[in-house]
Amino acid sequence: MRAGAGRWEFEERLGKTMAETNLAGESRGSLQRVWSRLWNSPWPTLGCEISHTGVSVARWSGDSSRPETVAWKPIPSGAIEASPLRENIRRPEDVQQAWEAALASLGISGNGESSRHGTESILLIPDQAARLFVLSFDALPQRSSDALPLIKWRLKKSVPFEIDSAAISYYAQRLDEQWQVVAVATPQSVVRQYEALAESFGLRPRFVILSTLAALGTLRESGAEETGRAALRTSPAAIEGNSVREPFAGRPGVLVGKYSPPWFSTAIVQGGRLRLFRTVGIATDGEGLAPPASILEALYPSLAYFHDNLGGLLEKAYVSGLGANGPEIVELLRRELDLEVAPLLGDLSLGATGLDPYQEERYFASLLGVVRGYPLG
Repeated sequence: MRAGAGRWEFEERLGKTMAETNLAGESRGSLQRVWSRLWNSPWPTLGCEISHTGVSVARWSGDSSRPETVAWKPIPSGAIEASPLRENIRRPEDVQQAWEAALASLGISGNGESSRHGTESILLIPDQAARLFVLSFDALPQRSSDALPLIKWRLKKSVPFEIDSAAISYYAQRLDEQWQVVAVATPQSVVRQYEALAESFGLRPRFVILSTLAALGTLRESGAEETGRAALRTSPAAIEGNSVREPFAGRPGVLVGKYSPPWFSTAIVQGGRLRLFRTVGIATDGEGLAPPASILEALYPSLAYFHDNLGGLLEKAYVSGLGANGPEIVELLRRELDLEVAPLLGDLSLGATGLDPYQEERYFASLLGVVRGYPLG
């Protein structure tokens, strides 16, 4: 399913390849080999993220685990309103001005080349721009052309838009006697809004990824490397769905909570698989910070669902984007959840960005996830 510059077309091909590989008996623990076989061209070395508060850009070399240069520029409130139900870029001129300034800070001038000849890049968009579902199937056709109608049928009553004209991305993994399918759907027009703006600067988005899913690439340094990579190959989203329970019994889960005002996203991964993804709105206080009690309240439903319906227990939690009250929230979560909690990026500094450490973490955690999650080695 193609939504523009190749993102969705690649995802459909990926889903088909994953299904064929797993039916051949190469399922658990094989993701990295699958990615390596699929990857036939150099990984892009430029990433851009559009959020509700600004535009972040980063450039890296192919063998680096951190960006070489980064820049962030703010956009006015209301310029971006992420949703799969309406136009997301409400004030294109404001977003374009910020994006152009951020690229200029890296020495990149938008020359308006067509996407066919433009600079390949990674494009990150807000979590609320699409919907993600974790589904289980007793059987799944081997061919993507046969599996996709079945997935559409399962999604049809769950998405708030017309599924037949939506861009759909999925990948499938065999788990004992069942298949787990991570499927993402959003109107093609939503993805095209973001891609078209990138193309106006001579950029060619090779992947379009939701911000929090991109941030999962940082998990490779916390012992969950395969999970981060798998999630990045999945499309953007916000949760729903059923999951396969038994193959994960006894395996600890890892939670990632990321705040990008006004949205707080929770992702839980277990056994190298994305198990839950949920996004809720949290209004900031008078100082532009998320109230600690609101973060705790936002996490409880995900924790309860993971424990009661998926039979899981958490081992660690990582948080990001919480700003100056991040340490207070970390201590609150440690105390109330009896869980090991740490900042997602630790003490990493990106150098002379002109931003304080809290701003660096909020604006660049997801782009850093892209850098750390790839290239595959």
